[in-house]
Amino acid sequence: MSIQKKAKRVHQSYIRSGSQKLIAAFYTRLMDADEEIRKKFETVDMTEQASLLSHAIVMSFLFVDKNQQVAKKCIDNVRKTHAQHNLNIAPELYDTWLECLLETVALCDPHANDELLNDWRHVMSVAINHIREGY
Repeated sequence: MSIQKKAKRVHQSYIRSGSQKLIAAFYTRLMDADEEIRKKFETVDMTEQASLLSHAIVMSFLFVDKNQQVAKKCIDNVRKTHAQHNLNIAPELYDTWLECLLETVALCDPHANDELLNDWRHVMSVAINHIREGY
C-alpha cells in the first residue's frame, strides 16, 4: 500500500478518534510518560498547544506527498521551532511522543488494529524524521 493511501487511512482514523478527544487524551498520556517532556510544557497554554498539534497532525498526513507545499511549510516551521536553538526538543523525545500517540489512537479509534497502528507509525515517522533532522 502506498504511503498516500496509508495517510488517508490514518486521517480517517484521526477523525473516528474524535480529534479533540484524541489530543486531550494524548497530552494526558504524554505528560505522565516523561518528566522531561512535562517540564517542557510547564509554561505552555495547553488550549493553544492542542490546536497547534491538531493542525500539525493533519499537516503530517499531507506531508507524505512532497507536492503539498502548505504541509511542507507547516512541518518545516515545526522543525525550526523545535530545533536545539529554539525549544530544544531532543530527537529521542519523539520516540516517546510517537508511542504515546499510538497508544492513544489504540484507545480512541474503535477500528484500531495492528495494521492501522503501523500505518500511523509509518505516516507520522515521515514528518517526525524531518523534524528530528533539524535538531
